[in-house]
Amino acid sequence: MVHLQHNLAEFKASNVQPVVLVMGTPEQTTPLVEKFKLTMPIVCDPARKAYRAYQIPKGTLSQYLGWRIWLPGLKAIYRSGGGKPVGDVTQMHGTVLINTDGQIQNSFTAKHSAHYPTLQELTQS
Repeated sequence: MVHLQHNLAEFKASNVQPVVLVMGTPEQTTPLVEKFKLTMPIVCDPARKAYRAYQIPKGTLSQYLGWRIWLPGLKAIYRSGGGKPVGDVTQMHGTVLINTDGQIQNSFTAKHSAHYPTLQELTQS
């Protein structure tokens, strides 16, 4: 969420409207939205139905606790503090680009829990 918020101007300049899908309930998500001043739409999916529908898999142990995660994780904790995880911590994140006709244009599944795509990666065919 924070990564998208920091790059929101770039997405909007490319006519891309990010919508964030989270595993938390609205009550669990509201404090994060307020803390990070998120300005994009947020969809709550505590049952993870959309994750399954878009075939975003659960991660392996190395994908959510591996060596590639430690430094980005420590940086994130330093920047914004730690917090209690919400939902299934093994659920990987992904990005799905859907056009205005509802068709999937591209999809991206993270290689590990600290992997976030750039706009260029998302829009490459």
